[in-house]
Amino acid sequence: MRLQLLVLLLLAVPALAAPRQAYILRIEGTDAFADIGQADAAAPGTRLRVFRVIEARHPVTGKVLRDRFLLGELEVLEAGAALSRVGGSRELLARLEVGDEVELPQPAVAQPSSPSQSTATTRPDAPAPSDAERAALRAAWDAALKLPPSERARVWEQFLATWPRTELAGPIRAEIALLRAAPASPSGPVAPPPLAKPVLELSGPETALVGEPVILTLTHLAGPSPRVALLHFRQAGAPTFRTLPMRAEPTGHFRATLPQEAVAEPALEYFVEAEGDNGATLAASASATSPLRIAVKLPPSERRIERTRRSRVRLYDEYVDFNRFKGNDVYNLFEVDFLYRILTTVHAVRVGYGSYQGRGTPKDLLDTDATPRRVGFTYGFSEVELRLSESIATLVKASAGVNREGLTMGIDLGLRIGSETGTSLLVRGATVRYIGRRASLALAWDAVQGWPMSAEVVVTNEPIGEDLGVRLLYTVGRSVTDWLDVSARVGYQLRDINHSGLTLGLGTTFHW
Repeated sequence: MRLQLLVLLLLAVPALAAPRQAYILRIEGTDAFADIGQADAAAPGTRLRVFRVIEARHPVTGKVLRDRFLLGELEVLEAGAALSRVGGSRELLARLEVGDEVELPQPAVAQPSSPSQSTATTRPDAPAPSDAERAALRAAWDAALKLPPSERARVWEQFLATWPRTELAGPIRAEIALLRAAPASPSGPVAPPPLAKPVLELSGPETALVGEPVILTLTHLAGPSPRVALLHFRQAGAPTFRTLPMRAEPTGHFRATLPQEAVAEPALEYFVEAEGDNGATLAASASATSPLRIAVKLPPSERRIERTRRSRVRLYDEYVDFNRFKGNDVYNLFEVDFLYRILTTVHAVRVGYGSYQGRGTPKDLLDTDATPRRVGFTYGFSEVELRLSESIATLVKASAGVNREGLTMGIDLGLRIGSETGTSLLVRGATVRYIGRRASLALAWDAVQGWPMSAEVVVTNEPIGEDLGVRLLYTVGRSVTDWLDVSARVGYQLRDINHSGLTLGLGTTFHW
């Protein structure tokens, strides 16, 4: 029944038959080529209308919206069997793109000039269907297509109530009678048979290089053929997808080339939505919740090598007092070092020189006249920073030098979470023979541009390796020039409530 009515509609209302879809396939200078030829009534001098098709997904409703806009008219310069060479104004050719739709102008609906020329399906005194009637007829057909017989009959009855003088009144009433006579199943209206499950295969490269063309294809393996396919893509981590219509190929495939600016590190994510001739969404091999992924890398010849801020020289001096400037629990540390950032798994290496001089007294004797013990350590050191991931690194520092007892050594281990030059958390532990042990937790940040800061908590038994004390430190720096920074450190430390003191420190850093 549905097929018979469609034939009657197409015969009686020629304007409902949509023109064959044709496209601009290639543009060469002032010539363009379209897949419309002599078989489509194209001939030299024929005028073709060209449209720009826009398809996008509504960000709120999720509905796919499609419309097209007239760009202008082209003229057939040479017509082949299947292709035509077309031309037009320079302005139009400059705006033309591969994939734009073209179509022949539609002929006017012929009006019978006398009763003798009327056909059996057209009354001599009836005017041609209006555009509003054609639109209503198409809407009724689309609405009734998927409904059970009783509801389909109701749609056609509503159409006849609105357009009682339509020339299709007879065929539509016959269709309504057939629909009303259709038996209903015991459980309700008979649903139309389900469409065969489509199989759409989406394919693309697993890896790509920045700036190179990336071509994605959609292959129709079985089921209903797609009418249109939309490619949705985004850079990994982006909140929304961008949409690009895929171009239909003569072989039945769909193809799309991603914009070069979209092919950027670290990766691309994409999926495709396809729609059949009946408006139903066809399933593909990916979706918005589980998109396919393309890893994107820099070409070997274009990988940027950081040539600035890879080297650093730092001078640092710190005075630490645990007993209110009495001179019996105090030390001074001076260091100068050179650091070079390799920026590989071995992120950086550092070498330097240090001098540690102090005097210490056991806590129980700090308030007596006991002679403080002098300690000293003059040493050199090397440090390696190993980058385990983008945000985790380990530091290993070894030192060797001499003190009053002779040759001695020290070891310092650290774990950094975050960037060395940005916000980070650094946990360290160190020990030096005859000097003591130290554990620290430091948080560094650069929230105020040009003013790097850090806060640190230290637990140590330096300088003589006996009683534990706690240190609270704050450091602030200032970028004076592009190559010079200065910093100052203040702090407070104590062995117990009765024995405490201040920390004062200064530093200078040269980097290039």
